[in-house]
Amino acid sequence: MKKLILLSQFAIALVLSLCSCAGTSESDTQSLVSNPFETSGNLNSETQVSNPFDTTASVTNISVDSAVIETLPPFSKPQESEPENDDFSKFQEAEISFSDYSIEGKSTVKYSGGEVNFSFVSDSAKNKYDVEIGYMAFINGVPQKLSLNGSEKSELVSISQKPDTKQTVTLTFIPEITKEYEHEKILKVKLMTVLHPSYRPKDGFLGFGNAHSGQSFFEFEIEADTEPQIIDDFTYSSDCESILATAKVKEEYNLTDAKISGANMISLFDAKRQEHSLSIDKSSDKLGVTLLLYGGEPDEYAVYFYKNHERIKLGDNGGMRFASKTGYINEYKVTLDDVKAGDIIYAVEVPLNAEVGSMNIRKSISIVVTENE
Repeated sequence: MKKLILLSQFAIALVLSLCSCAGTSESDTQSLVSNPFETSGNLNSETQVSNPFDTTASVTNISVDSAVIETLPPFSKPQESEPENDDFSKFQEAEISFSDYSIEGKSTVKYSGGEVNFSFVSDSAKNKYDVEIGYMAFINGVPQKLSLNGSEKSELVSISQKPDTKQTVTLTFIPEITKEYEHEKILKVKLMTVLHPSYRPKDGFLGFGNAHSGQSFFEFEIEADTEPQIIDDFTYSSDCESILATAKVKEEYNLTDAKISGANMISLFDAKRQEHSLSIDKSSDKLGVTLLLYGGEPDEYAVYFYKNHERIKLGDNGGMRFASKTGYINEYKVTLDDVKAGDIIYAVEVPLNAEVGSMNIRKSISIVVTENE
């Protein structure tokens, strides 16, 4: 069964065609494996890895059709003074199909310690330009440190691919969870993609368009015969305010009933409640941010803030948690430290109780911090 998936709040981003394709072969093209904003290190995509997964259980393959195209908000479009040239447009669309998963046909895999290797074939046959795809992973909402084809571990890793090529991608990680899950036997793994994470707006133009848009990619469960690593000092802030969505509140945040009752959404506001705008005083390194979360199914969510793709601590906490309720919006106010003009800020929301296959991780738009006039 095919599904239509809106790949971001604001536009078409990445068409993921998850199918079972026979006879795929890799190209001889070398690919750049990197942490975004770094450009060093070429690794051969033909690295072979063992697959430690058990072969029981099954899962229905997922295919994703063409994305729904929305109108880009004005700040994301090239302005009249900014020509819509290839330098911008080449980051605005990509079509990648994935196949030959190392856990093909399984929804649950057994874990007996050590590293987990999850591999698949990435096919860029329909692309006009080079495409860069970033990957992130969460286990029961906890961010994982990934290695991609042997690269240095990071919570976001990326790989570039030439048009009309195939390559094997292997994500490797040692499962890490918080203490509250140490006795859980079944752990939920949720993977997401980020399109063109290395993209930075140029020449005073602050729009990303579809670049940096994120979506759920693949989900499965781990049956733990061996206890994963426990992160003892990973805690969450719970200072998120649940607010009844009255007419006044909806007016303040420019929300409609359709938005509140729709898919779960995540938006960043500045101290003046200006959406998609973050500014900082020249003499300060502290950025005030308001995070607004609404819509979607009632659930508990973990939320993380990122600066230039590095997760930011919220005081002594690794992230924030909140429980959503129908008819309410959730407002979280925080001051981010060590921020300067030019930094890129965004947030990611991960459901904790949603079933595997729900594919509902959400990423806010990325915002370039500007300096107050």
